[in-house]
Amino acid sequence: MSEHGRHLLALTDQLNGTETYDQAADLVEEILDPVDGALERLADFFEAAGEKAKESDADDGFDLAHDFEEAAVDIRRLNEDLHLAVDRMRALTTPPPEPPVRGTYSAATAVPTPAVVAGRHR
Repeated sequence: MSEHGRHLLALTDQLNGTETYDQAADLVEEILDPVDGALERLADFFEAAGEKAKESDADDGFDLAHDFEEAAVDIRRLNEDLHLAVDRMRALTTPPPEPPVRGTYSAATAVPTPAVVAGRHR
């Protein structure tokens, strides 16, 4: 596995282990940051690969360049579609635990326990 693949796998493992949505949002932001996130850098990579392919005089070089350029556009579109995802992740909250159910005491419905019965005079 490549170094970059290991880094993304480590980010995924960290995301799976987060305890808060803020922690999760921080990790999501590493991927989706519109300036320095991994998706933006990946789009830049595909643009550069397209330019490199154009340097070839072969017909396939131009076709390959087009494929890389389309990939860059698709990745940027995906990043734009998810532009609010970090804020939305931060806005998620874990519902507080339900308070314990407390019964109400009513002398009219109370069932005497043996200690109460034994303490009575007959």
